[in-house]
Amino acid sequence: MYARGIEKRDIFLDRNDREGLRRRILGNLTRFNACCLAWAFMPNHFHLLYHSRTGNLVDFMRCLMSGYSLYFNRKYERVGHLFQNRYKSSVIDTERYLLELIRYIHLNPVRSGLVSSVETLSRYPWTGHYEIMASGRLPWEEYQFIREFFTSEYLPGVDIYLAFLEEGRCTRSGEFSFEEAVTQAKEIRGASIENSPAGDTDGSHRTFLDIVSKVSCKFAVSQDRILDGRRDRLSSLARREILKRCVMEKGMTRQSVCEWLGITGAGGLYLLKAMDHADANRSILTRGRD
Repeated sequence: MYARGIEKRDIFLDRNDREGLRRRILGNLTRFNACCLAWAFMPNHFHLLYHSRTGNLVDFMRCLMSGYSLYFNRKYERVGHLFQNRYKSSVIDTERYLLELIRYIHLNPVRSGLVSSVETLSRYPWTGHYEIMASGRLPWEEYQFIREFFTSEYLPGVDIYLAFLEEGRCTRSGEFSFEEAVTQAKEIRGASIENSPAGDTDGSHRTFLDIVSKVSCKFAVSQDRILDGRRDRLSSLARREILKRCVMEKGMTRQSVCEWLGITGAGGLYLLKAMDHADANRSILTRGRD
């Protein structure tokens, strides 16, 4: 959700104001038994990615916004509304949509020009990203899909998360609105359906694209790099992982997956055999330590 100051006026005038809203968010999350998956404070608005199993967003926001407005008006001897109309919100109905909004919210200070890069974003204290970098760990342990998306045997989860942010920053620079972000996230969410090849009646290509997206972040390799046939080690490892998940776990045909990956059938067979060999070696080494 997103709330902006009336007439786009600043809703924070000093550090104490930001701390005040942050404390109110924490208190109300506890009160309503809810979680915040991402957040960012900007000069004239703020974003929260809110999750609650009881569906009490309306009560949460009423308490949060009215409490902060009373504090602000009392402190600065003003009257009237602080926020512009009602807050805006969007229901998250897919896992990919959830990931895109985490990225959008945490990149807000970069896209608006408050900070210059993802690197300097870690020194901007008014985002969930700052908390992640300060703690050195990701906060979504209880959310299986997010946890798996940022899990790799090759890279730490925080490194994968940073690569995910950087990819988003490079995809689109400059500030854009909450409504545009929601539209963009929904377009990304639906792209796998719209771009499916003719005859993909069982949704295999959509599943393939979802797997490519997950593996791309796991190995910190762009999707274009995976699909354009490059032969560097990380791209090959990523394609091997995609083949394993699609063919061995999802039951897709090796021919279709190789075609979508832009590699020959023989190349795909080689990658799968290489994986079998690696798994065999790993099992032997494990037994050798027993």
